[in-house]
Amino acid sequence: MPKRKLFRVVFEPDGTELVVPAGTLLSRAAAAAGLAIETPCGGMGICGKCKVLVRGNTPDPDLSEQRLLSKEELAEGFRLACRLRVESDITVTVPAESRSRMQKILSRGVSRQCQVSSGVRKTYCVLDTPSLDDERAEFERLSTYLESQGISIRPNLNVVRTISRQLREADYRVTATTYDRQLIALEPGDTSTDSYGIAYDLGSTTVVGYLVDLHTGRELAVSSVMNPQTVYGDDLVSRISFACTQDKGAEILQNAALDALARIAERLAKTAGVNLKNVYKVTVVGNTCMTHLLLGIDVASLGQSPYVPSLCSDITVRALDLRLPFAPEAPVMVLPSIAGFVGSDLVGVLLSVEWEKDGRTRLAVDIGTNGEMALLHQGKTYVCSAAAGPAFEGAGISCGMRGSPGAIDSVVISDDVYISTIDNRKPLGICGSGLVDAVAQMLDVGIVDESGRMLSPDEARTLPEAIRQRLISGQSGPEFVLVDKRLSGTGRRISLTQEDIRHLQLAKGSIRAAIATLMSMAGATEDDLSEILLAGAFGNYIRVESAARIGLIPNVTREKIVSIGNAAGTGARLALLCEQEMQVARELARKAVHLELAVLPDYQMNLMEHMMFPTCVPMVN
Repeated sequence: MPKRKLFRVVFEPDGTELVVPAGTLLSRAAAAAGLAIETPCGGMGICGKCKVLVRGNTPDPDLSEQRLLSKEELAEGFRLACRLRVESDITVTVPAESRSRMQKILSRGVSRQCQVSSGVRKTYCVLDTPSLDDERAEFERLSTYLESQGISIRPNLNVVRTISRQLREADYRVTATTYDRQLIALEPGDTSTDSYGIAYDLGSTTVVGYLVDLHTGRELAVSSVMNPQTVYGDDLVSRISFACTQDKGAEILQNAALDALARIAERLAKTAGVNLKNVYKVTVVGNTCMTHLLLGIDVASLGQSPYVPSLCSDITVRALDLRLPFAPEAPVMVLPSIAGFVGSDLVGVLLSVEWEKDGRTRLAVDIGTNGEMALLHQGKTYVCSAAAGPAFEGAGISCGMRGSPGAIDSVVISDDVYISTIDNRKPLGICGSGLVDAVAQMLDVGIVDESGRMLSPDEARTLPEAIRQRLISGQSGPEFVLVDKRLSGTGRRISLTQEDIRHLQLAKGSIRAAIATLMSMAGATEDDLSEILLAGAFGNYIRVESAARIGLIPNVTREKIVSIGNAAGTGARLALLCEQEMQVARELARKAVHLELAVLPDYQMNLMEHMMFPTCVPMVN
């Protein structure tokens, strides 16, 4: 078979150069060189966003270029990267407006730019066929070609086992995918533009996955599922117990987590129309228990003092090792944790907000069953965790439910009670944000006092009639009815009991006491705080005025409080798209000072104090 001509392409101003076969689309050559060029139309030649300046002999412009580029631009040498095929040695200048290397990642108050440099490279290779004059081994044949493109690789046994058959079946025209000097995939034909990654936030309640294009950084799809491990326990302690005491308990929990990741991947692929075998890199964040269970690491030590994990460093395994449906050799990278109950999810939060960018005193709080928080003060980061229990996720509350359609998520009490529900469905119960809202309003009206005691019906004579009628004597004490049974979607009344108030006090007291202890150990005061970042689904949907009213967060001015949504997921995406961000994550985890609250007398005193509700909190605007 005659050899195909090869031509050199130099990209300016980067100075990147590579050799490509004749007829290669310039946009594919750019992708192979690790340069992402804007192609909003998918390379169909209809948007004109991939404009580049080319020096050298080129074919005549096609109809799309003639339509989208002016005569002056064509005369100057501008072409469309998605239409021009390389037929000679050329030099290409990519204008700033045609580059898509800077991808803005947004998440409810977070705006981040990251330079897309995932480390994954796909190279279309047209190799010389073996002959009596060319008896090189197949791997050496491929590696020599890749070296001509500036890529050095080591043998990978699983790929090398079938390399001869793959090359011959593809007539020696293949696309090689490499990462960290490893050959991780070999595919027939030119698939160099098909390069994807998935970032996961493995939460104890919800698992979220983000599919991104590794060339451009563009998010292609998002999907989430309930963590199937919740069947075996809502909180981490329950799951640790299940893993350690039940026959094959750890294996069951690992399989549940892996099943969640696989189901999300299938949904993402279906939505975006991509092949999961073209997923070449995966990142995962989660609390330390979740990532241990995912990897099949023994969690027994997390269930007993001093709660030492087996691993805090980041770790990379193959998709094959976890039976995930991606390219078998694709790296699955779990970000570093900090301590037994301060995981890579908090590291992801810190990464997403450029935690150390200006040195200001900042507090980040991820509120959930296991609350994690970080304080940056005078250049040092202090972190801790607090077992808040499941109240903030609606569990353990008499009419509580997760934040799903029909959940009461907002409450206003004035002359009567006014509620809103998720998706405007008939009310089925109350979720965490609705619970905080309701209790904050009950404090303002006087239904609940600062000790958390709810008025009995006889004590409520001074309240408005409509409010007083909602206070009833329940089976275990007073109840406050939010929704009459005739108006609920269940046919039963939705109310808050005295026990519900106590559950909330325990949860908010634990979080607030942890914050107070963190600040006192760091020598910081509320006046020092430049901002409070509320992460996670609960932090995203809660009304900050209500959070301050019940004493969940420090009472600072409103503009200092920012809800940043699923910032852990944003951090996972940043680490997926940029190797430098992964290094930043390692440094954040390494430098953080972990405080074990259980051994600090201050925490116990703060817990007793913050179990109480504030007398009055007039939040300053």
